[in-house]
Amino acid sequence: MRAISTVLDVTLCLLLVSASAFVLAGARPPQSTARTRTAESTANVLTTSTAGLNYTIRTDDGAIHRTTRGTLAGLLGQTALANASVRGAELSRASDPFEHAVARRVRERLDRPSRMRLLVQWEPYRNAHLRGRFAVGKSPPPQVDVHAAEITLPNKFPPVRERALDAARRGGYRDVARVVAAGIVIGLVPNRTTTLALHDRETGATVAARLRRLVRLYDVYGLDTNTLTTDRARRALIDALTAAVEADLRSTFRTPTEAARSVSLGETRLVVRTWDA
Repeated sequence: MRAISTVLDVTLCLLLVSASAFVLAGARPPQSTARTRTAESTANVLTTSTAGLNYTIRTDDGAIHRTTRGTLAGLLGQTALANASVRGAELSRASDPFEHAVARRVRERLDRPSRMRLLVQWEPYRNAHLRGRFAVGKSPPPQVDVHAAEITLPNKFPPVRERALDAARRGGYRDVARVVAAGIVIGLVPNRTTTLALHDRETGATVAARLRRLVRLYDVYGLDTNTLTTDRARRALIDALTAAVEADLRSTFRTPTEAARSVSLGETRLVVRTWDA
């Protein structure tokens, strides 16, 4: 079924939709060294070059063949979202073939891939228990001069920082946590996409199994994954996430406002590091 998003095709559980526009931001100021230019030019290649991928997802019922296309930066951003984990427990391993295909294609397109490391990360706020991470390339050897450029990738999680700041002014940690939790549920379990996926003959059983894992990881019992799009079920999931997010915020930030300023739910960050050896 083609109405389901690319990242749903990849993860069959996260139900995330990646953005198609990317912004080069946070790059270091231009310098005269070739290595700095390499980091910045690599970041430019990642945001402007497109690639098509064919990959196969293995399921209990067989194999699902998928094709996707996007910028290299966009594909890397999808890998971080697809590789999300809750307190270190992966939400799904179904995305492994996609991740390997992205890494292979990126290496094919870049000069000197053995002398660079690409690290893409999604973290809704600092020290979040829920995060996604993916890397291409090894860490630089010790005592080499390393240069970096950073790319900010918007994703389809709602940008809730302003609402979180309003919640911090009106209330406290729990109010901020609830804004973040609601945004996470919107991104993880979008109503229409989830309904389509669960009723699709090819993906339904696998999506349901992955959703059950999400529910178990947050200790939300008594929910039928086929009804996760109902208001009652979504409220229960938001309540569970609110408690987990609030615990993170209280242990990390001195004030609710400081916590709200850290919220970056709608952003995925890609850091390019290059060196000579």
